[in-house]
Amino acid sequence: MHVLVLSTGNPLLENALLASGHTVTVLQPAGTDSIPGTTRHTVEHWDDLDALTALEPALPDVDAIATIDEQAIVAAAHLRQLRALPGLTVDAARAYTDKATMKTALAAASLPVARHRVVHHADEVATAARELGWPVLVKPRAGLATLNTFVVRDPDHLKELVDTGAFDTRITDPTGRLTAGHVLDSLHEAPHGFLVEQFLDVEAEFFCDLYVHRGTVLLAVPGRYDAPLLQSVGDASFDTVLPPDHPDARDIADLATRAAAALGAQSGAVHCEILRDRTKGLFIGEAGARPGGGSITELASVMYAFDLPATLAALATDTRPDLDTTPRFPALTAVMIPAPAGTVTNVADQDAIEELPGVLHADIRLTVGQPAPAGIGTMTRAGRVLYVPDHLDTLDQEVADLRAALDIRAE
Repeated sequence: MHVLVLSTGNPLLENALLASGHTVTVLQPAGTDSIPGTTRHTVEHWDDLDALTALEPALPDVDAIATIDEQAIVAAAHLRQLRALPGLTVDAARAYTDKATMKTALAAASLPVARHRVVHHADEVATAARELGWPVLVKPRAGLATLNTFVVRDPDHLKELVDTGAFDTRITDPTGRLTAGHVLDSLHEAPHGFLVEQFLDVEAEFFCDLYVHRGTVLLAVPGRYDAPLLQSVGDASFDTVLPPDHPDARDIADLATRAAAALGAQSGAVHCEILRDRTKGLFIGEAGARPGGGSITELASVMYAFDLPATLAALATDTRPDLDTTPRFPALTAVMIPAPAGTVTNVADQDAIEELPGVLHADIRLTVGQPAPAGIGTMTRAGRVLYVPDHLDTLDQEVADLRAALDIRAE
């Protein structure tokens, strides 16, 4: 097959398609590096659908259009619709990427979501908060990695945030992959406004990645974060894939499956965030028509022993992959390596870490004498350790011991 892939610079899907014998054309932002073995076209902005329409006749005839990048999901659906190709529709793509549309669709399907209002300026936040009740959560309609997402406690706190420029601050992107979308925009720059959302007293945050073929869930991979993401931004964190018989796993997988059905059936990966309020139970935070970020996809593929790139390539070409739903471990954790501010002066040897009990693999991207790589939002770039816990009840201490063994120092 000939596949057009919309990509922001991570060539995982492109390389997997090439390895499977497919012809690949890539549409990517101007200024990004070309991918060997592919034909390249460029785009200035993913959300400029008029420019995409003008570009479409210059693109080659293809059998499928695919992406695993959040920013390009609507653009891929738009080109797919112009070519009358199967896959996620534009309406479904907007439901998966616009949090206001998403929450409205989920609520219409009787699924638990936080109430919200769309506003266009900080001046409107207080009115929305009076309707929803203080405190409130402010977030972009389209975004990722908790960028420009924060709690507003009360009117005095709102004034403080306005005065310090919280609504006018653009995000700095050390990855260089986000410049062709609106992810880096300040809240006041958002062309269609931003969300003021009911505040949930979140005691735990879960995730679930679904691998779906023509609307049928082939594999659900539920898991949990060590702490709610808004509490762990910029801190060392760890993610754990839960076994199917874990008390929380069934409810998490069920909510994620129902969310995917409500937003739009497809062939591909769906990543869901599920929140547990201390008194109100489970809520769907959001769902994306893409694999999970960070180490979540790696956790899934190791836990269930499947080739992740080959699976994504199969789903991109509407081929049903053969996935085993039997877990290999009682649980599996990805321990994110904290990136200290400054120049690294000491870090443990990777081989020594991999010899520790329970460690499957370590990816340490800290080098003595070099500055620690900067992250963005909840995304870390310092590496991670893949670890099989002795017991979930003692996991916090096990992770603390593992981080102590890393012996990371900086000045």
